[in-house]
Amino acid sequence: MNGLQNREKLKNKIILGDFINEVREIEDDSIDIIIADPPYNIGKDFGNNKDNLSMKDYLLWTKQWFNECLRVIRPTGTIYIYGFSEILARISCLIDIDKQRWLIWHYTNKNIPSLNFWQRSHESIISCWKGKKPVFNRDSVREPYKDTFLKSSAGKIRTGTLGRFSRYGKETLYNAHENGALPRDVIKVSTLAGGASLRERIIYCRTCGKIVDPKRRRQHKNHNILIHPAQKPYKVTDKLIRAAMPKNSDFTVLVPFADSGSECISVIKNGGKFIGFEINPDYCILAEKIIEYKQKFTELYSNEHIRNISDNTDLFSYKHYNRTFQR
Repeated sequence: MNGLQNREKLKNKIILGDFINEVREIEDDSIDIIIADPPYNIGKDFGNNKDNLSMKDYLLWTKQWFNECLRVIRPTGTIYIYGFSEILARISCLIDIDKQRWLIWHYTNKNIPSLNFWQRSHESIISCWKGKKPVFNRDSVREPYKDTFLKSSAGKIRTGTLGRFSRYGKETLYNAHENGALPRDVIKVSTLAGGASLRERIIYCRTCGKIVDPKRRRQHKNHNILIHPAQKPYKVTDKLIRAAMPKNSDFTVLVPFADSGSECISVIKNGGKFIGFEINPDYCILAEKIIEYKQKFTELYSNEHIRNISDNTDLFSYKHYNRTFQR
């Protein structure tokens, strides 16, 4: 079987196994977007022994999986890597690619009261590419204008001075784009910490063998429950995908560390195909179950409706839930 056939065979599947070994079936320059959310090497238990390595071993392992990402990404594609800044700074210097941008995911809803040190309020994301210019959909990831701009400046005349808005000193207008302001490299989205974010959590009940509606978690109080400790919000992943997805064509997103499957769900929601890898059997089951649910949901409702979902609330409403897994 050739590389193209292998890639088609793997689409919309989670492959249980080590990414570095399994990804070799995928041909070079064939993936549009890669979203890598590896263990941060901070001692959390992901069941893969990759989060408590010496820094030397961690960087060596990172180099191995990144080289495979670099091999399979298209010249117009984008690779995203999540991590804490102090670790990503080392990775940024290590990886064999100099076309990089540094994004910040900023949040204010996570703190550790017992920590007698600087509270963490952001994580970083390396955005990198190997070709001359990656796909970037500026208008798809614009941000809402501040009320002060809309009230005091939008539509008004800008004084005709020489500068970046006017090469010849002519008067120009403060234009307000229908999709909002130009995208920034700081993404402000709350984490999934605390009870307020429970509705977006992906929860799997091993006892019942099914995905659990977060609102009904108490019904499974004494059951064997599985929740991924580092699930990313859909809103962050959606923004990364919409910025880099090719328009008017099918696109494929590679997820080297599928974890809970949330990145794969965002791919489906945005009309793409994913190829996921997960070394932990429990998380592989968790991801497969929620993806199965999402795909059934997609069959029942329009793409526009799917794209507008920002969390699991609609997925687990009585109407939707009963029409999928409860019938």
